[in-house]
Amino acid sequence: MPEIFNADRMRDKISKVNEMLKMSPHSHWASFAAFPKQLRFEMQHDDEEVVVLGRAHFIVNLGWIAVLCFAIFVPMFWGEFPFLKTLNTATILQLTILWYMALAFYGIQSFLLWFYNVYIVTTERLVDVDFLGLLSKTINITQLSKIEDVNYSQRGLLQSIFNYGDVIVQTASEQRTPDRVAEISAFTFASISNPDKVASVISQLIEDEEENDHHH
Repeated sequence: MPEIFNADRMRDKISKVNEMLKMSPHSHWASFAAFPKQLRFEMQHDDEEVVVLGRAHFIVNLGWIAVLCFAIFVPMFWGEFPFLKTLNTATILQLTILWYMALAFYGIQSFLLWFYNVYIVTTERLVDVDFLGLLSKTINITQLSKIEDVNYSQRGLLQSIFNYGDVIVQTASEQRTPDRVAEISAFTFASISNPDKVASVISQLIEDEEENDHHH
């Protein structure tokens, strides 16, 4: 019975957020997913609900996809390279196999880095997961109560057309982490889908948190 009561209270608490996210996709494969089903993460509390799961807009992948599309055809022109003409057929075959293996690794790595670089907005906090490489990651976590400011920006025609941009969250005590080298804040969600909606949702959750604390 207590679990049902807690779930109902949680839904009431974020009713405005529910309205803001109405008609948004729920699949956690998307660049922006509202209340993704069957998603849990490390350190998630029992009564904590994931409100938004997101990552960079898929359009940011077009660069490495274009490189792959071009590189796939390079072996067809091995004969145009003077230094390769001296190699025998077996060596050329080995070189071609190595080339395609390298392309496969590059493509898989690029996709995984996009897919696993995520941000999570919950009813209690923000979680920013930054993979700097397949073997290196930084996870920043902050409570909603520690957030001081939320801003978003969209620059250029492309970002406006496809509705993506950056969300910058400033906290009371800025964390010094490796990902801060190229970011304004430890909580910089770069090139994400629906930055205006994400900023609004975070602001609303902060407001709800403050009202809840005030009532207590």
